[in-house]
Amino acid sequence: MATSANSRLLARLPRTAFKPGQSGNPRGRAPGTRNKVIRDARDAAQRLVDDPEYREALRARMVDGTAGAMEALMWFYAKGKPVERAEQVERFPHAHLSDEELRVRLLEAAKELTPKK
Repeated sequence: MATSANSRLLARLPRTAFKPGQSGNPRGRAPGTRNKVIRDARDAAQRLVDDPEYREALRARMVDGTAGAMEALMWFYAKGKPVERAEQVERFPHAHLSDEELRVRLLEAAKELTPKK
């Protein structure tokens, strides 16, 4: 009974209907394209954080300690999240030395640490 209902439904579909598994927009939206709601939210956030009155009020709230987490989120929406960069420190500053140069430096350091009589 269910198959007869399905076949009647399929018979009524126009010939231009998409085949199963086929998209109506195969290329889709371009990567990185924002939808209208996101774009409007970003525009509103930018207008707000660029307003001198808002900045003055925000400064006062920060001094009072009453600026909440939404303040940071508003700035993220308006200006983008800051990029966090980790400083890369050379782990082995003597890695470029040859074995002999390293041996000499270790002996010199040991002589400096040895108590003098």
